Amino acid sequence: FVTPSTQQWNLGIQHDLGKDWILEVGYVGTHSIHLRETRTDLPARLASPTNPITVTDVNGNPYQITENTTSNGPMRSPIPAINGYGGFQIFDNSAFAHYHSLQTTVSRRWNHGYFQAAYTWSRSTDVNSSGNTALNTAYNNEADLRAGYGPSDFDRTHRFVVSYRYDLPIFTNADGWKKTAFGNWSISGITVIQSGTPFSVTDSGAGTAFLGPGYTPTLTGNLAAGGSVAKGYTGGGIGNELAIGYLNPANFAPAPLISAADGGDGVVTNFGNLGRNTYRGPYQQNWDFSLLKTFQLTERFNLRFTTDFFNIWNHANFANPQINDVETIGGPFGKIFSTVGTPRLIQFSLRLAF
Repeated sequence: FVTPSTQQWNLGIQHDLGKDWILEVGYVGTHSIHLRETRTDLPARLASPTNPITVTDVNGNPYQITENTTSNGPMRSPIPAINGYGGFQIFDNSAFAHYHSLQTTVSRRWNHGYFQAAYTWSRSTDVNSSGNTALNTAYNNEADLRAGYGPSDFDRTHRFVVSYRYDLPIFTNADGWKKTAFGNWSISGITVIQSGTPFSVTDSGAGTAFLGPGYTPTLTGNLAAGGSVAKGYTGGGIGNELAIGYLNPANFAPAPLISAADGGDGVVTNFGNLGRNTYRGPYQQNWDFSLLKTFQLTERFNLRFTTDFFNIWNHANFANPQINDVETIGGPFGKIFSTVGTPRLIQFSLRLAF
């Protein structure tokens, strides 16, 4: 193994907008190499009458394979003794990843608090986002890592974050019970609005001409005739997407069979024409808010009471469709069954400082 390495670079500028407002704009990029992946590096080759594969039997006699079947798949491998039909896997570290982003921030700090708004427009791509050694992480033709090149599993194109704190100026000059009850209040909060995460439309029945059935879950589906990536979404808002499904089943089809002209036996299939992480789940938002009250007990002691509202609006953020295998079209394919994050949570706390 070669030690993974990452190159990072960035360029940023800051500009004083006046009245304590600061604007920051920057570009941040990374390039990572020698990342780990697991794959079947010896998929079967495709044979045909015009492009036969010559192999040697146990007695040393050569013969030609002109048809592609699951039974002769091991013999069509570059190394028949270890092949993609027998569950062969290589633990390699030749994967790579890229990240590019535009990062902007507007902020202001003053005596009574601060405000910061940050927007990031980014793209993270890789050939896999996991070093899992239990299952293959490469997609489709696993001899070519670029067949799985696409958005990272954690990629979010847009991310907008607002954070703030403000000491309310009310009753600061009051005396007695008025100041005790209504003075020294503060508010703070964090709001996050971001794109959903990518996901793949898979086909568990794809690639049987090249890989043993069931040995890898990283095979993509196929577009139906007249279909396109954009037509894969049902659209119409999240209410409609929950009711009828997030993906349009009519836009997808199982991977095509290998034709007889290409040596197919009417059973084995090709790879699907969809890439990895072609689709993206619903966008997500979260609003956290806090209300704080400070009681100055003595010169040395103060008591702070805080009420924290996590997901204050109790907004539901929906997860990606759970099952995206085109073999399940007509059933749960492309439907959303769960949420991410937590429902509204209210927390009370007291802190004594001295």
